Amino acid sequence: MAHHSQHTQSSHSLPSRRSALALGGGLIAAAGLTACSGGSTGTAGTSASPLAPASSAGGSIRILDDNTNKIFQSGVVAQFEKDTGIKVEKYEQANFNDLHDRLATLFSAQDSSYDVVMTWAAWSAEFGRAGWLQPLDRSAVPQGVLPAALDAVSYGGTVYGLPKFASAQTMFWNKNLFDKAGLAPDTAPATWDDFVSAAKELTGGGVYGYAADMGNTDGAYQNFLRVLLLNGGTMYDADNKPAFNSDKGVDALDRLVRLLRTDKVMSPSSLQITNSSDLNTLFANGKAAIVFNWPAQYPVAVAQGALGASAVGNGILPGITVKSASIDGSEGFAINAFSQNKAAALKWLQYVTTAPVQREMVQKEGWFPVTTSLLQEKTVTSHLPIVSTYLQESRYPIKRFGAPWYSDVVQQLSTGITTAMLGRTTPKKALDTAADQASAIIAKYK
Repeated sequence: MAHHSQHTQSSHSLPSRRSALALGGGLIAAAGLTACSGGSTGTAGTSASPLAPASSAGGSIRILDDNTNKIFQSGVVAQFEKDTGIKVEKYEQANFNDLHDRLATLFSAQDSSYDVVMTWAAWSAEFGRAGWLQPLDRSAVPQGVLPAALDAVSYGGTVYGLPKFASAQTMFWNKNLFDKAGLAPDTAPATWDDFVSAAKELTGGGVYGYAADMGNTDGAYQNFLRVLLLNGGTMYDADNKPAFNSDKGVDALDRLVRLLRTDKVMSPSSLQITNSSDLNTLFANGKAAIVFNWPAQYPVAVAQGALGASAVGNGILPGITVKSASIDGSEGFAINAFSQNKAAALKWLQYVTTAPVQREMVQKEGWFPVTTSLLQEKTVTSHLPIVSTYLQESRYPIKRFGAPWYSDVVQQLSTGITTAMLGRTTPKKALDTAADQASAIIAKYK
């Protein structure tokens, strides 16, 4: 999801042709590779044996990442080479929005140009199911990795990678604007009704009580999913049938529409904001009093010339029928199933989860660390105090619903969400139509 340039989480825009390519290629790959015995270097397929750490690894690897993180190019790659003796022949970053098609093309051609690729919940499911990512043995997973972060690199009980950072959305508010509006600046809105009430008080004079990033496919989906979860709803039932058009789903979308069209507390720019970094800036500039955003919001808001730490409030998301819930935005690395040096590739995946790299991820980029021990380490919590909120939020559901059909379903669902936000259809009609489309899409995968 920067996700986030990612990483603009919300910048995940996945045109349907992408998943169509992936689906077609995936089925071809699955059909063509099921006969592979798998597990050995350079072979791939849905039957590939899980990869366990090797006693020794060497040679060179190539890495294809998205453009969320700067720490790898600025020092981690060099330190990895020094510490392991493995040469990183190429570390390349690509725009997240271009990466899906590129990976699908690479995989469908059984191209081994890159040993390590960036992944997240949707791609772990889509590419993993297609047999394009190397399954990992449980012994390859470092101790203490956060379950939510590990979920982002897993699908159907199979681990396809290791996380590079953990991420979930929490609530940020501008204490100065709260104070100016006569609201208690240190008190977070505890419920959805409290949030709406505060947003009404905060709207005026060029400031909106709330803003979101709904300007592209994944942004619209993320913003609806968050309210759906806060309303106790779910995307699918136990049989993977769409359930987002339930009464709870319709009520969730209706609440989102009312923020914009009835209460008029949501910045109209929310329908044009296509990534979380723009939302970061809007909040940091004092133009939105409350946002629900990724952890990278914090360093932007407290930076010199922005709001400053004393003006930034942070708390768990306010629930509707449940206490709280959130959406996951963790990212990771996976191994290309066609890699010729999987042992060295696994060394990279594991190296990224180590404490020194994770501390750097926290201190220089503001993402959450991937292990439970670091979440409670003083050097981490002192530098990124919102880690304590993440620990609180982790007591409640944090989901993303990554699935092989994610891209196509999200494409259809987001169209319905946006149409409802524009007042051109009702939330119920929008979701019922999207659910019918989603059922047809999912049926192709069974």
